[in-house]
Amino acid sequence: MGTIYEIKLTNCAEYTILEPVMVMLFSKIIKQISGQEFLKIIKCTDMFEISDVLLIDGFQTNYINNVLYFGYYEQLAEGCLPAQCILVKTEKTLALKNISTDLALVNQEALFFCVNAAKAMVEGARSKGFYAELINCAIRTQDINPIMNLAASKLGNPLILLDENFKVLSYSNVFLIKDSLWAQIIQLGYCNYEFVTAVSEMEVVKNAALTPEPTVVTCSGSALRKLSSKILCNGRSTGTVLMLETEMPISSKHMELLPVISAAIGDTIQRYLTYLLPNNTLHQKLLYDLLIGASSEEIAPQIVGLKFSPYLCALCVQHAQRLGQQYLKEQVAEKMVKLLPDTRFTFHEGGIAALVSLGDQCRLSEEQIAVLDDFSKKEHLRIGISNTFFRIENFAKYYAQARRTLEILHYLQAGRNVGCYEKFSFYDLLNSVENFKSLEEYCHPALIILREYDRANNTEFYYTLCVYLECACSIKLTAEKLFIHRNSLTYRLERIQKLTQVDLADDNIRFLLVMSYRIDYFCGEIKKKQTQS
Repeated sequence: MGTIYEIKLTNCAEYTILEPVMVMLFSKIIKQISGQEFLKIIKCTDMFEISDVLLIDGFQTNYINNVLYFGYYEQLAEGCLPAQCILVKTEKTLALKNISTDLALVNQEALFFCVNAAKAMVEGARSKGFYAELINCAIRTQDINPIMNLAASKLGNPLILLDENFKVLSYSNVFLIKDSLWAQIIQLGYCNYEFVTAVSEMEVVKNAALTPEPTVVTCSGSALRKLSSKILCNGRSTGTVLMLETEMPISSKHMELLPVISAAIGDTIQRYLTYLLPNNTLHQKLLYDLLIGASSEEIAPQIVGLKFSPYLCALCVQHAQRLGQQYLKEQVAEKMVKLLPDTRFTFHEGGIAALVSLGDQCRLSEEQIAVLDDFSKKEHLRIGISNTFFRIENFAKYYAQARRTLEILHYLQAGRNVGCYEKFSFYDLLNSVENFKSLEEYCHPALIILREYDRANNTEFYYTLCVYLECACSIKLTAEKLFIHRNSLTYRLERIQKLTQVDLADDNIRFLLVMSYRIDYFCGEIKKKQTQS
């Protein structure tokens, strides 16, 4: 039969293949438990690997080939022997001849000793074989997601991998996660601060030993039972593997295999995915807690002793091309600190959430923004920049501004990698309207009049007025931008005022027209997006 090799991680540098662990066969089990004169082998062919041990209960009508059965001959259905069995030694069993199955006989008083010994051997081999299977998957893929799916398939339940901050690092997708709370957590990618605090205060969590031994947990937010096992790296807890009891009830098999899974994941992380290991500084922990919903009162103890500049801004840094979390952590974050010294950051929603200390500046300078723009192009990034703020407690609010800036850039197809919220805040306001079509009702009627007139007469009055307003009503700048003579521009403006009956000298009218052009532009870009999708 085949051989399974046990693979262990040594000093986090290389995998070492140890002595092979043979699959469980009838002859091997007999050899291990036959130290005393209570077993008699009748036939041994090792036709099938043994994956489980069961007692004959008198109700079985069919037997599984890779199960080793123990019991009494009288309990067999119509005297039919399983492919592999150990029966109590009696006159009937001693008289069995010309059989086609693997059979051994045991003294009655030693029956349950043999059952327990065989179970221990099969379970031990199963665990070692499963660990090797997981590690082989890690060696082959160097990715955590295939390991999660392989493990979930073996357990028959979905799995979720959390780091020590309760951030979702990975989850299996071979089973649908039906629990609404955990489906929401997976969608977010993290557990909120209220949930983390509640779980941390549970007695079963607070009193859990620093071992991978599984613990059954439930929480007020979800009646679903979970089985959790800690992931240990160098004797330190770095996360948790969580099994949700959705498809199959928690069993001894789950209790046996979940620690094997957490050990394999821990070894894989140390070997291939060290960027997943937590490395929380005080600033990183503070920023992350704020992002997941910690209040000012709750984070007050963390702020003690930390200093921040008078002016702050937040950055949301995301991939323009999918480069992976490892690249963000090991390459991008370090380079950003060199570009903007005294920048603190954490990792959130698949990107970098950065706190930039502005010192005595009230905002990032144009030179700094240009540096970020050049950096974003080289590293294939998109960077949103918030307005300036003054209290660290407001970091989450202003990070959300930076993130929404990237959303607006995406909607407007602006062709930019870097955007400042102060330049896009009006579009953010428009984007908050549920029915964007209703926005068109707020446009000044002059725009509709000019658009229709241009269409009918092949003129450019709509665009001319837009450029004129963008140039702060400067005849000189507008004429230069339109590449026309100033007299031609003056004529066009006179015609526009006559057609629309608007007074372009009126500040309020100009404000309404500028707002209308922006609404018109925004609605047009949204329509393009919807058409393309």
